[in-house]
Amino acid sequence: MQVGVGVVFFIFVVLWTGALWWIATRAALTAPYERVSAVVSRLRRWGALIVVVVLGAAFILSLPFLPYPTSRAARLGSPQVTVEVTGRMWAWELSQKTIPRGQTVEFVVRALDVNHGFGIYAPDGRIVTQVQAMPGYTNRLLYRFDEPGTYTIRCLEFCATGHHLMVAEFTVE
Repeated sequence: MQVGVGVVFFIFVVLWTGALWWIATRAALTAPYERVSAVVSRLRRWGALIVVVVLGAAFILSLPFLPYPTSRAARLGSPQVTVEVTGRMWAWELSQKTIPRGQTVEFVVRALDVNHGFGIYAPDGRIVTQVQAMPGYTNRLLYRFDEPGTYTIRCLEFCATGHHLMVAEFTVE
């Protein structure tokens, strides 16, 4: 999805740059102001329309991939496992450390003190999902782990001097 949006954006940039280059190369030519003004007005209208259509389509196509419970639940199904997560200076507390592979997991994420960034990293070190942990608010994050291994949780929000110590692990079997 991201590659597709990037390709569309690149094509748009190339076309827009070409239009601007075309206008700039003809700027030295003598032409009545009315004719030039009409061409520029058309380019502005069509350019604005293209931008609105491309951004609108990208917005609509990306809605199912948002990390909100309702959009992920539609794609992943109802959660079969619930893990309570509490963030506090400088630790993560999980209600369970073993998660079954291939099942939808709901992380119920809270913070006791300050904002924390709840980020889950795959065994190979890439980030797979994340959500904010905030005091007085409960965030819900749905994810399905298809690869077994030991996953690492790190804080993605600088929370104080011990921020770098805020690491936990769980196993997907």
